[in-house]
Amino acid sequence: MTYFILIRRWLLCSIFLLPMLSAPSLAAVNGEITFFSNRVDLVTNGSYARWVKEFQIQYPQARVQVQGITDYEVAMPKRFEARNYGDVMLVPRDMPKQTYPKYFLPLNGLQLQDKIYFADNWEYQGKHYAYTQGVIAEGLVYNKRVFKAAGLDKPPATLDELFTIAATLKATGKVPIALNLGAAWPLQQWDKAVMGAAGDGNYFANMVNDAQPFRAGKPYYQSLKIAHDLFTKGYSEEDFILNNWELSKHDFIANKTAMLFLGNWVIPQLMESGMRSEDIGFIPFPFDNSGKPRAILNFDWGMAVSRYSKHPDTAKAWIEFIITKSNFADIAGFIPTDKSRRSPMAQLTQYMSYQPEIIQAAPESNDFIRLANKAGMDFMSGGYIRNILLSPDFEGSMAYWNKRWRQAKENF
Repeated sequence: MTYFILIRRWLLCSIFLLPMLSAPSLAAVNGEITFFSNRVDLVTNGSYARWVKEFQIQYPQARVQVQGITDYEVAMPKRFEARNYGDVMLVPRDMPKQTYPKYFLPLNGLQLQDKIYFADNWEYQGKHYAYTQGVIAEGLVYNKRVFKAAGLDKPPATLDELFTIAATLKATGKVPIALNLGAAWPLQQWDKAVMGAAGDGNYFANMVNDAQPFRAGKPYYQSLKIAHDLFTKGYSEEDFILNNWELSKHDFIANKTAMLFLGNWVIPQLMESGMRSEDIGFIPFPFDNSGKPRAILNFDWGMAVSRYSKHPDTAKAWIEFIITKSNFADIAGFIPTDKSRRSPMAQLTQYMSYQPEIIQAAPESNDFIRLANKAGMDFMSGGYIRNILLSPDFEGSMAYWNKRWRQAKENF
């Protein structure tokens, strides 16, 4: 079952509006809830077990079961269809907002709107149905040891420098950058890079008015061309079939791979696996040759409460706890959602030292999500991008996606 098919079913379902729930009281927080998380690593390393214990100290009558879901984007649509998506879950990126009331409860009663970043991202008709579990700085993570061994004394400041450095690294026998074609989902970075190329965090909302968004010179073309050139020039991993996500991190730590284009959340994962913080660099990705850095500040998955939960107050209290009371953001590698908190990550200091132009990602509009689904783009999932990178005819691929987008608009 793909998101595309499921979205069509979502849109055919009737919408049920529910009253806003007030902030949970201590007595109301009881019973057992299940949270489906995409962070399998934090389940495996015991972090979630610790947060559950801390939560239960505050709410002794409550119990939380955390289940880590691998390939969240693929696995969860089936659970939504079967109403087996737990009490707290993450909202699919391509779910139309008008379907939120069918699946989730409003969170306005938590009164977090003015205290957190991206509070309005999952808002529909004045009600907030989810809050992000963390804020992400998108950028280029690089291995300082590999750079030094290759005689490189600084990271790339322009796109041309990126490719020159990649050629130098390849000549030393290193993998310049891990794209993770086999895993596919990390290729969502090239969807995000469109905002950097455009210099516009609200680009996707405006894209619905463009009949040819993949034409040469357009932000999508620019972003995908960078990824395609990195792949076709042999600057990425050789294996593009198997899901080597975990291996890509291991190879980075083992000085076999030099760069990763990801969010700052990956840095704690590298450190937890044994890499020293001082060996990890992090800079804004050089989208062009202007030399003017642009920093994309993005939102991670939004946490929501199921409208079918038997213990909604407990589910809401869990979301509030994760955002405002736990150190989830620090351990997970996020900038805290709570505006009053600060990240201790040293690499963010380096990142901001470039004084980049801040591009704050806006939530995708309903029209964009519907058009992307109708065109067959698995937006922010990476599958269609992998097909583009594997195609020997990049220009033909761009023409194909322009056609798909135009047809979707004509039938919108």
